[in-house]
Amino acid sequence: MVYILISVSLLFRSVTRSARDHDRNARRSFLYQIPVSTDGSKDALFVPPPTEVPSNVKARIPSPSGSKVALLVIEEIMTAAQAGGKSTKQVLEIWTQNGHCLSRRIELPKSVHGNVCTDMSWFGSISWNSQETAIVYSAERNAPNTASFFQSKSDQTKDETVVVVGGEFTLGVGKGEDWGEKYTSTSALGLFCVHVATGKVGAIQNVPGGSDYSKPTTEGGYTLGQAIFSPDGTKVIYTAWDAGGGGQMPKRLGSIYCYQRSSQLYSSPISNLIHSLSSTVDGEESSTSVTRKVDSAYICLTPKYKLARSPRFTPPSASNVRLVYLSCASGFDTHGGCMALSCMEWPIEGVINPISRIIVDTVETPKMDNDGKPRVASMAFPGLFVNQLPDGCFSPDGKYVFASTQWGSVNRIVRISMQDGDVMPLEIDSFAGKGASPLASQSLLCLTNDGGGTAIISQSEPNQPPIIGFASFGETCKSGLLFKMPPVAFSSTWGVEGPIMSGLSYDVLSMEPPHGSVKVPIQCILMMPNQTKDGSPPPLLVVPHGGPHSVSLTTFIPSYAFLCGYGGYAILHVNYRGSAGFGQAALESLAGTAGSLDVEDVVFATREVIDMGKVDGERIGICGGSHGGFLAAHCIGQYPKLFRVAAMRNPVTNIATMVTATDIPDWCYIEAMGKGSYNWETFRGPTQQELREMWNASPIAHVDNVVAPTLLALGMSDRRVPPSQGLEYYHSLRSKNISTKLLIYDKDDHAIDKVVSEADHWINIKRWFDEHFSY
Repeated sequence: MVYILISVSLLFRSVTRSARDHDRNARRSFLYQIPVSTDGSKDALFVPPPTEVPSNVKARIPSPSGSKVALLVIEEIMTAAQAGGKSTKQVLEIWTQNGHCLSRRIELPKSVHGNVCTDMSWFGSISWNSQETAIVYSAERNAPNTASFFQSKSDQTKDETVVVVGGEFTLGVGKGEDWGEKYTSTSALGLFCVHVATGKVGAIQNVPGGSDYSKPTTEGGYTLGQAIFSPDGTKVIYTAWDAGGGGQMPKRLGSIYCYQRSSQLYSSPISNLIHSLSSTVDGEESSTSVTRKVDSAYICLTPKYKLARSPRFTPPSASNVRLVYLSCASGFDTHGGCMALSCMEWPIEGVINPISRIIVDTVETPKMDNDGKPRVASMAFPGLFVNQLPDGCFSPDGKYVFASTQWGSVNRIVRISMQDGDVMPLEIDSFAGKGASPLASQSLLCLTNDGGGTAIISQSEPNQPPIIGFASFGETCKSGLLFKMPPVAFSSTWGVEGPIMSGLSYDVLSMEPPHGSVKVPIQCILMMPNQTKDGSPPPLLVVPHGGPHSVSLTTFIPSYAFLCGYGGYAILHVNYRGSAGFGQAALESLAGTAGSLDVEDVVFATREVIDMGKVDGERIGICGGSHGGFLAAHCIGQYPKLFRVAAMRNPVTNIATMVTATDIPDWCYIEAMGKGSYNWETFRGPTQQELREMWNASPIAHVDNVVAPTLLALGMSDRRVPPSQGLEYYHSLRSKNISTKLLIYDKDDHAIDKVVSEADHWINIKRWFDEHFSY
């Protein structure tokens, strides 16, 4: 992540880099200070060596001016209750004087809230007000105090707090209902505010669901996050996800990669809270926790939208202050979809009038005719496929919004006119002379606060790891390279031996399958090794992505650079219909046709590439995880003569046996039976007919046809696709005497992304294909 720290003769880009340490089986973070002259020089100045960020520093948030930095630190403390015992505390450190002076340490009181949410990609938020006197953040609400039936009455009633006797194992009391995969410790997030000068902390109580946080989550509630202050600091604007209180979540469903979960934007006045927190009068209110007079009621800013999130205010320099956010009025059943960009006028003072207008609407199908507007990889604008707007995403005058969006197989930075909604993909020649392809993917990290609207961007390609550049968007686009991070080796076994990714090239292929109800081109990314082991055309590994409503992009992915540049395999990433970034109609056409439409697209793309004569058509393998594993299993069952070897990671193999064990039962209904097949307002198990349809859409229906040697890798802590799916398939193949191998990672979840597990299973995958292709 990139932050802007100061604005003087030099701008310092503060870049945090994560690197895998195989010896420690952990990820380590390093902070780089990258100076660049404000005169637009293309050449970065000397970059000093990085500083390692301690693992207990969980968040680093610069203030709007960059003169202050807030660090969230987790500290271990010795407990007096038992010798050698340890507990933790959360401390907010406030660094001033451009981050050089530690001015205050604020211990966040456990009596007010639980763990602070540091997942800034979705629920979490830690935001300064423009006055730089207060910070708002999301944290777990404290659960009710519980006691065992066998505790003494004196222990049950200590501290004069209400105790629920026998409630420690009750869902919604001692046990929280979480948000599934990757969010097993996220249950009931509330909003809290801390005053920087006094160190006082208070809960924002005038929120949907009220301040009574002791209600069981199964009785309804909301999860609150993505909070920001209004420009004058008197209100907090935030996203509230329906966790049962809005009628759309009778059973808490998984959230990660599920962008259709019902959410709306709210505004809560906080003037009384801020006044109380800022008080320096001795007494009860001078402690870190605070009691106060309640502010006036919250209002819903987006009552007509099923989906609204990611609120952002135009800069203070803009002529009119507007609140901009992502929206979708009707929502969608699929886990991903096209979003609109909406805005509303924000009053400097007075009553808020929550009337929104759409700046950029959703797109059903990209235009096929040549309308003269810019295209990316030969495709017209497919709509905004954006999960979050960047912080500080506006031009200095507030006339444009900048964002990164999935545009087919390329991630592209776009400039959006606030006036007429015109969407312009930016051609950023930030790496002139570096051999970058026009198909490279770029992401907007942030815009600087120097008044010039300089963008800090990241660019990568399948054969090029991310590099950092800048671009200024005036009459002409000035751009340049800031820093190309060298490789690091955290392994006592292997060192840095040169860039293996230099041994491959890639291209984006467009194809037009004749089948399917929505006739739109699909795209594939073909990676080719520069050399093969025997000089003949290389074997081809077909890689359908997971989701299914995600997309494979022209970004650097170490595992596939390894298989192609080092292993000598051609790689074909297939963006079948259902992928994000190709319009809403193509995406939704997969709902109810999973296991047929996506399979046919993968087979069509594979045969097209074979016909090009670049790969060995007799050595075709398939490799995929999650829905990609679902497709791999389907392909070796439906087309056993085409796909000769397979490798799968946490694959869906039997939807009928998955539906009652997964954190996303809605996926099982919608992908097998189509839009509208899942009831969001009630919950029950599937009927006999529904189970039959799910089974028919599953790879297990074709398992008797499988002859391909198959490798399976399972994360045994997977909440998304239960490991029983892979085990069922493995034992089915083994009973048929099919060559098969099972990798079991006990502590990994759906991603299999612990450092050692990740490396182990990709090396196993390469060796599996090597063995069975005799390569």
